[in-house]
Amino acid sequence: MTGANDESPAPAGGDAGRGRKAAWYALAVIASAAGVLLLWAMFWPADECDRPSCARQRYSVALEIDALGQVEPISFEVAETDNPVSLESIMRGGGIELIPGVDQTGLPYDPESGPLDRADLFQFVTAWRSNPTQGVDASLYALFVNSLIADNGEELFGIMFDTAGREGFAVAPRTTERFFREHAPTLIGTLQLRTFVHELLHALNRDHADAAQMLDGRLTLEAPTRCISEQQKRGWRLIEPPLMELSPQTIRFFQTAAPREVLPGPDNSPFAHRRVSPTECEDVREQVPALEDRSRWGVAMRRLKRLMLLPTAAAAEPDANTEQDEEVPFAEIRLQAQPAPYPLGYPVGVRVMVTNRGEEALPIVGRLNPRYGMLTFDYREAGAEEWQTLQPMSFFEPTNDEDALLPPGAQTEQTVPVYYGQDGWTFPAPGDYQLRARLQLGPSEREIMSEPLQISVTAPTTDQDREALQPLLDADGQLANDIGRLLYFGGRIGERDDIAPLEMTAQQFGHTALGAAMRLTLLSHRLRKPIDPATGLRPPPDFEQARQLLEDTCTDSGVAAMTSDVLEQRQRSLPSSLQRRAETDAAAWDGTTSAQTPLATYSDPLLVRQGPSLHFCFNEAGLRAPVRRATSKLAQRLRQARPARIVVVGHSDSVGTCRYNETLALKRAREVRRTLISSGLRRVPIEVVSVGERRPMSFAAASEAQQLNRRVEILMEGEFDQELADEPVIPKCPTHAPKPADLTATNTTPASHRP
Repeated sequence: MTGANDESPAPAGGDAGRGRKAAWYALAVIASAAGVLLLWAMFWPADECDRPSCARQRYSVALEIDALGQVEPISFEVAETDNPVSLESIMRGGGIELIPGVDQTGLPYDPESGPLDRADLFQFVTAWRSNPTQGVDASLYALFVNSLIADNGEELFGIMFDTAGREGFAVAPRTTERFFREHAPTLIGTLQLRTFVHELLHALNRDHADAAQMLDGRLTLEAPTRCISEQQKRGWRLIEPPLMELSPQTIRFFQTAAPREVLPGPDNSPFAHRRVSPTECEDVREQVPALEDRSRWGVAMRRLKRLMLLPTAAAAEPDANTEQDEEVPFAEIRLQAQPAPYPLGYPVGVRVMVTNRGEEALPIVGRLNPRYGMLTFDYREAGAEEWQTLQPMSFFEPTNDEDALLPPGAQTEQTVPVYYGQDGWTFPAPGDYQLRARLQLGPSEREIMSEPLQISVTAPTTDQDREALQPLLDADGQLANDIGRLLYFGGRIGERDDIAPLEMTAQQFGHTALGAAMRLTLLSHRLRKPIDPATGLRPPPDFEQARQLLEDTCTDSGVAAMTSDVLEQRQRSLPSSLQRRAETDAAAWDGTTSAQTPLATYSDPLLVRQGPSLHFCFNEAGLRAPVRRATSKLAQRLRQARPARIVVVGHSDSVGTCRYNETLALKRAREVRRTLISSGLRRVPIEVVSVGERRPMSFAAASEAQQLNRRVEILMEGEFDQELADEPVIPKCPTHAPKPADLTATNTTPASHRP
């Protein structure tokens, strides 16, 4: 009889078989997991890959190449230490498959048109660039030209002229050849290719700070050419053989960054991370990569060790003690702008003053415009927390620093336009704004920052001002971006008819502040006409129209200084009558004495405004009774304050010629000085200065505004608790008659429009 307890026990061999099977399964799982882990460690994108040996291809970029007539494209393959180095192999080392294609090599160009600038390049790319290549991740455009210049006439090796989309750059191979043929004739081809790759890297969002000094002591391709050379009496001399390699930081960026950060194109990130420093050549030499196995296998092993919490070799880091002992360059930045509210659409100019407080010279003279990348402007609406950065639409890379050195203790200044950038209008609507400047000295964490500057923008208040603004607006009543871009490029891009709205504003509404300011763009256009990309011809400058524009134009200090900058940029080609019209930034902003020398007034930190503004009747320099009483009363207050010195600043309205108003303002200042002295201020030095009509209290085209602008202001140096600016003293004036005909003959403003 059988039952449950009669079952036979399972054979021992069956348990052993199942155990062995489970063990094999476990081993297979472990092996598979190890294989997957190894594949992940070797091929998954990682920050560790910063050498060509471990780089994987990530992007394909088509490169269309054109060349002007008589300019041969360079060779894209050179011998580097007996090993051929090509454009494609360099970029492939970072994971970029570059597909270059020479399209047109004889674009029309007349050498009489002179070197090309950023506006000319926009003309050529608009006319000659083909449609983007299909089947690739992005497309780029490169142009070989005879020579390139910055706005100030400084020669350039190359330029990326489209910072918003990062889609175009130009290089000047002959400039490289001319600079180095004396001391490095056998390396000219290498240097030309180096410049080409350098500009190409900018288009892929790389900048100078991404360079590194490799273990052999040479700098990678991201560093500008001036960092590996020095200027001699006869040409340039290399201080090290060119290294045709990408930096580890660039390779890491190409291997890990999002496509929109790397690839060019209007839908991707703009070139917004430029970090340029006056000491950048020294800075990048501090960036020495660690000596590690950077092969794909080496990267995989380090990733696995970190995953298993095993120690790995540390990356090279700068010595903390060295960082502390190193001298940090120091500078002081001050900003100045027009104190009255600007009209909407006005080309705002900001005076940037930098003093070198360090012990080493800084190469910043003439380079305070954000287009050089050393100084950056931030702006925001009043009350907002976040700052926005003003991004220029092109960047300049100077060839050398010799002429830009600012000695210790010295000061340099520059008036910079801040009204338009790659993001559109800086001040697109009426309101109050704040503006600050940042100057980078050394690594990115070392920045010198200015105090915030207040900028006010007002909507037009009179019919004439509203009519003057109308040509600058789009169909929605907003400031038109195509007009802003045209202003940014000095009226020198686009078709002939594109500048017509500005000409109409200047001609019909020249008596308004906006109409007068538009003449700055017209002056730039007349002195250097846009090149015709279809013929390569540049029309000759129209000096007579330029002279008329200058005679008819009296503007605020910012536009006056920018006008002088335009004249200085064209100095070599100007007739003497126009050369004499240029004035220094100091004269435009601070005014001049009777000897026609500039004297620091509103920019002098030691001078403080005291007392009321003293106003005058039309075309008068004498003090009417209420103003004379107020001046005598002010003299008594000043005697008690015992100032070290006093500066009396005269101002005028905008009716009449600039020269006449300059003289009239000086006469007003002298009259106030005489009254102060006769009222008891005999022992205090009193200087007189004329600002003319360059510093209005109101820009409006109304008689009330002109009354406010006819005035004298008192500045004093001494110990004061605060600035005292009382209510203006405005006399009761009769209806005025026009100024003398011989002094207003050059003013083309219709009489009906004169306040």
